[in-house]
Formats: sequence, structure tokens, C-alpha cells
Amino acid sequence: MFISDWIERKRFRKLVARLKNKGIELDCDISTQIAFPERVEIGDYVYIGPNGNLDGRGRLVIEDHVIISSDVVILTSMHNFREAKMIPHDNIEILKPVKIGRCVWIGLRAIIMPGVEIGEGSVIGAGSVVTKSFEPGSIIAGNPAKLINKRNMLHYNDCVKNRQFYLRIKKTMHLEKIEILEKDLSQNNQGNLRNNFKS
Repeated sequence: MFISDWIERKRFRKLVARLKNKGIELDCDISTQIAFPERVEIGDYVYIGPNGNLDGRGRLVIEDHVIISSDVVILTSMHNFREAKMIPHDNIEILKPVKIGRCVWIGLRAIIMPGVEIGEGSVIGAGSVVTKSFEPGSIIAGNPAKLINKRNMLHYNDCVKNRQFYLRIKKTMHLEKIEILEKDLSQNNQGNLRNNFKS
């Protein structure tokens, strides 16, 4: 291990130690930047991919079983530009908390803007810019992000009831990924796959 790697890991451990609240089994890439970690709360079994940028300035809550892909940006503050005394903005920082609900999956390079609340079980498509809040089970994508579908919440609630949380199962049962072509993925196959993962 190079000295620079050791220094970076040490810096990152100190950063994570400053989080307001950190649940069990946090898997956060060391390249992730967390501003104001003392205002960031992270639940159990959370994954944060490489090159993320999390801003805790206005308060950030990430609940249990959330997956955050690479290069995701979550902002909780913005400059004041409306009726500002200077151009392009003034020296006022507007703080707006962000809440990411339980079991949310945030796709590659998504951006979550200040003041947004993402409902439990939602999926955010890659490259989305989320400027408003969404209800539980929302499947959203685009710039600005729009509702494109809804998750089957009966199925979702059944998975929650049976504790079928991907990251928890992966950590405790050493779950291996299965690659399957979409055209081969029928309802029957999905049922068989789900039965293999019951804990």
C-alpha cells in the first residue's frame, strides 16, 4: 500500500467517525466526499459508490438499505439568487434538508437537489436531476426527474415483511450475483429466484 493510500484511508475513517449517526454495515467508497458530516445521518446496510458528493450542510438523512451508485451528488444548500443584492448570487446560503427513504436505489450520476424527500422504496434512474419530492414506490427519471412508473408496493411490502433486503442478505449470506438476459426473465423465473434467497 502506498503512503498516499494510507493517508486517504485515514482521512476517510476520520470523516466517517464525524457522521452524526452511522448505522451498521455502512459500505462507503473512500473517494466519496462528505461535507459537514456532523449533519449527516446514515442508516443500516447502506452502500455509497465511488466519487459521490454528499452535502450535509442543510441536514441529510439516508435511511436503512439505501443503494447510492457512483458519481451521485446530494445537495442540501444553495446560493441565494432571487432578489439577491449581488449578481449572480449573494452571500446568503439557503439550507434545505434532504431525506432519502428506506430501500431507495439512486442510479449512476443522479443529482438530488436541496429540499427533496424521496419516498421509501423509490428508484431514481441514472443521470436524473431530482428537483422535487416523490412518494414511496416512485420510479423516476429525467432532467428534471418525472414519475415514469410505480413500484408494486404489495410485492415491496412482502419483501420488507420477510426481510429480503439485498445488502443485508449479501453481507450475511455471501450472496453472489446472477446474470440473466432480460428476455429470459419471466414471472416464473423471478419467483424461483426469490425463493432461493429466503433467509
